[in-house]
Amino acid sequence: MTTIPFRSAAAIAAAFGAAGWLAIGLLTHRTEAWDSEYYFSWFFPSLAVVMVGLGYFAPDRPGRLAFLPFAGQAVVMFVRNPTANLMPLGLILLAVYGAVFMVPAVAGGALRRWLEARSARR
Repeated sequence: MTTIPFRSAAAIAAAFGAAGWLAIGLLTHRTEAWDSEYYFSWFFPSLAVVMVGLGYFAPDRPGRLAFLPFAGQAVVMFVRNPTANLMPLGLILLAVYGAVFMVPAVAGGALRRWLEARSARR
């Protein structure tokens, strides 16, 4: 099975998070993407699919990958509005989201290991 290096998976995860934050913010004319309904209705499900895929193709440390989209979002959030009063609270919330997205990332890695073990038995 094809495996991608962790650094490549990390770059994809961070870029997806940053691009999602920018796209939603620009399309809905919001300073912060989570002020839009598209952040939770479109971006979160899309990110869950991406995390399963990255966990599957980079199964070594999938739990670490889950935090990187939100790190990318934090960078964009800071660049777009460096004087935000609630920035510390926002960073804590992004960390919580990263912990939540460990579930699909680890599930992707577990699926990969299960399929590899199953194919090795045949």
